[in-house]
Amino acid sequence: MRRWTTGRRAKVAFEMRSNPQAEATPVETRGGRLKVYLGATPGAGKTYAMLHEAHQLTAHGHDVVVGYVETYNRPRTVDLLHGLEVVPRIQVQYRGTVLEEMNLDAVLARRPEIALVDELAHTNVPGLRHAKRWQDVEALRAAGIDVITTVNVQHVESVKDLVEKVTGIVVRETVPDRELDGADEIQFIDITPEALRKRMRHGNVYASDKVETALANFFRPQNLSAMRQIGLRLVADSMARSRHVLASPEDVLVAVSGSAASEDLIRRGSRLARRLGGSCMVVTVQSGATQPEEVARFRTLATQLGSSFAVLGGSDIASAVVQAAIDSAVEHVVVGEMSATSIMDRLRPTIVDQIIDRLPNSDIHVIARLVK
Repeated sequence: MRRWTTGRRAKVAFEMRSNPQAEATPVETRGGRLKVYLGATPGAGKTYAMLHEAHQLTAHGHDVVVGYVETYNRPRTVDLLHGLEVVPRIQVQYRGTVLEEMNLDAVLARRPEIALVDELAHTNVPGLRHAKRWQDVEALRAAGIDVITTVNVQHVESVKDLVEKVTGIVVRETVPDRELDGADEIQFIDITPEALRKRMRHGNVYASDKVETALANFFRPQNLSAMRQIGLRLVADSMARSRHVLASPEDVLVAVSGSAASEDLIRRGSRLARRLGGSCMVVTVQSGATQPEEVARFRTLATQLGSSFAVLGGSDIASAVVQAAIDSAVEHVVVGEMSATSIMDRLRPTIVDQIIDRLPNSDIHVIARLVK
């Protein structure tokens, strides 16, 4: 089976859809491909990752539409919907309430190259063509439409009883294991219990009035740890069946100064991000020693490498870099080793020391022999 990818190779993977000569061949018999973002827990970031990939695919010329995405009013997820074509939902009367569901017929009539369909385990309102959303996805694939979807570990049928035993919470919606078995690619979206609970307290998952209740129930550390283990077991099983399973993408922040080694740091950070499947952000702290032409050069190089670039304010370089890493939720920080110029410099903590101390949950990559 073919892996889902982005960038230049993605065009090769999908070129049969855009090549008139290829379309003349009997491709109608091929069902649509399926990519599944499997979340270790709710709030792990699977919908965000799916939308991020959709923007990359759209930027490379692919015809992508949003069949159904549930944002839960999370600001970063809502922002990622901007710029994507959204098929209007169908409104259904049910028990005196108007509910919105994916309009399967409208998506089929639109016939995109790729459709985004969130929450694979969702139960549809009675009266629609199918009882479950995974059945809607099967219909899309049968029509030759590629689908990117999401599901949490807790909703996989084979582990339902294990999840209920561990958490004490009844799982009411499930997806048959055959849906995962038939996927062309499964991407596991993982997050540590500490990071998820921190994200929740910041209001990035649930409304503030629901956070403490959620933390005291389903999102207890022991529950989250158990869910991760169950998810990793599912991933291992998928690998054993030779499916294409990718690790969760990890983002990189590169902090540069005005030194000659800064360009090398940018390139190293970019390579690391590519290996990890994540994004790369290059930052520099504006100071009197930073020349505008240097900033322009770093920005140009970062853009060429597909990285973002930002100039940070503030006189405390370590604090600015640490805050940028926290705000961006990066897993890796690349910095250059500072050489001490005096005995006093050797005795006091360096900028790198401060960054390491203040980012205990990030991997800090210190590149040696960077002259201050």
